[in-house]
Amino acid sequence: MSRVIRILALSVLVGMIATAASAQTANQRLQGMTGIGYFNSFNDAPAIIGVRHWLNEGMAVDFGVGLGYENNQFDTGSTASTSLFDFAFDVGLPIAFHGEENMIVYFRPGVTVGGIQDFDASTPALDDKGYDIAIRGEVAVGGEFFLSQFGWPNLSFSGQIGLGIDVITPMEEGADTTVSFNTEVRDVSVTESGNLGFHIYF
Repeated sequence: MSRVIRILALSVLVGMIATAASAQTANQRLQGMTGIGYFNSFNDAPAIIGVRHWLNEGMAVDFGVGLGYENNQFDTGSTASTSLFDFAFDVGLPIAFHGEENMIVYFRPGVTVGGIQDFDASTPALDDKGYDIAIRGEVAVGGEFFLSQFGWPNLSFSGQIGLGIDVITPMEEGADTTVSFNTEVRDVSVTESGNLGFHIYF
């Protein structure tokens, strides 16, 4: 009887070890996969839709684009309508430093460029338009959480917080470019300096 118990116990132990050895972390499982998703932009630029592609279990690349369009816009004193076009681009390099079955924790350096088009009040001509250009460089720590336990292993929600530097160039001729380094507490919250988003992987 004791021999049967020992054999059963050994079988259970071997099975547990085999299961643990075969269990993949999320970043291992996503190697070579591409996720399509959404994450916030900044400085009133359009929201960004993009892709995240995992090159290997330790590194991914992000690229996103946001576009905004408004028609029937009128400059002050003008009777002619025109359109305004805004844009945003984002590139990033998520580097995984910890992985679980349903979670990836990563470090992400990235750059976002946004352009807001408006009427240029510094010129006497009506309907002159220009862009306020904002460039943000950021280093952030984030987490990507997968809904595997609910039957959606390829759907993730993510959030990150970080510190960054903003360079803003106004459209007006001769206007000064401003540079700010975000170190205030409000700039390291998810709702201010951070990003929230999701990805669906294929």
